[in-house]
Amino acid sequence: MRVIYMSHRYHTNQTTIMKGWIERGHEIRFLSQYEGKIEDHTYVQPIVVGYAALFRAFDYLYVHLLRRKDPVAIDMKLKLGVPPIGKLARYIREFHPDLAIIRERSVYTICMNAICRHYKIPTIIYNLSPVWDKPKKMDLAHKVVWKLTPKYRITPTNLVGIDFTGLVRDENAYWAPFLMEPQLAPEQKTYFEGGRINIFCIGKYQERKNHQMMIEAVEELLPKYDLHLTIAGEISNHFHEEYYRGVVSYVKAHHLEDRVTFLVNLNRAQVYEQYRRADVYVLPSTGEPASITLIEAMAFSVPAISGSDNGTASYIDYGKTGYVFEDNDKEDLKKKLELIVSSRDTVVKMGAAGYRHVQQHFQFDNYYEQVEKILERQGNEKQRNR
Repeated sequence: MRVIYMSHRYHTNQTTIMKGWIERGHEIRFLSQYEGKIEDHTYVQPIVVGYAALFRAFDYLYVHLLRRKDPVAIDMKLKLGVPPIGKLARYIREFHPDLAIIRERSVYTICMNAICRHYKIPTIIYNLSPVWDKPKKMDLAHKVVWKLTPKYRITPTNLVGIDFTGLVRDENAYWAPFLMEPQLAPEQKTYFEGGRINIFCIGKYQERKNHQMMIEAVEELLPKYDLHLTIAGEISNHFHEEYYRGVVSYVKAHHLEDRVTFLVNLNRAQVYEQYRRADVYVLPSTGEPASITLIEAMAFSVPAISGSDNGTASYIDYGKTGYVFEDNDKEDLKKKLELIVSSRDTVVKMGAAGYRHVQQHFQFDNYYEQVEKILERQGNEKQRNR
């Protein structure tokens, strides 16, 4: 099968998915709107399609003049970016895929979906909206968008957090999880490097990642436990730089330099080395649509902790491979962290359970099964409409 993907960028969470397609003999083309600062092109070299010339001019004015003090102004193009239609159509026509998987509901997606319909190419949308969510909005604007974008979708998010209360299931959505190959079996892992419990966090240097809260939680546990915290993050604009300087200043002011290490703009191999050295992984952020880092950590036999406002918090088998703490709640974060670090046997036991969890639930077959279900439904609908 020939499969074409379109996304705003080639994120590292796509790497194992691309590998799975290729190893099973499928042909893949990946189109992106732009190239990110840190990408892994081991299996697929994305083709950057970019934006229409007129939109590029508008985007420059919006980001650098109209909203120059807004740290998220750069994200406007993810919803409203307009593709170069002719160029996009040419890439699709030349590859002539059997299936197109398109990221998010956006102007870009509407354009690509229209091109695929013209060439009678089945489409699936890939977004981070959970399978289980609040009831859909039924206003006219949303109905128009749904009509112009693919009917069926895959998402790595089953629900945000771990509580199903008040949620309804989207019958056209299929949970196709992020994937991660097992990396370091528990019997091969060396725990407690330097004789201490090593905690690892990774995420862009921005406020919602809650690095400050994480540092304070570790600081308050230090009188009882021998801990070291390593924070790795991306700095790709002046907003990140400003935030980074703030958390570094806090560490210096509190004389924590020997307990907290900061790393910047690591490549994939360097990130994996940090997982290899870690004993516990924590994702303290809020407003996290879906993070692959939890299963990255578990693939290295590392127990994981996540905040509840995260679309992949349910990837944690609560109490067995890690814990979920209440969003933005430092006291609950400390409580869940202490449940693990209070016993080194618990660290090792949970790490081993996490490794097995990844082996069983986050491999390519788990993802491909959901794509097959959608293709079967589309095929049945096509037969009925003949």
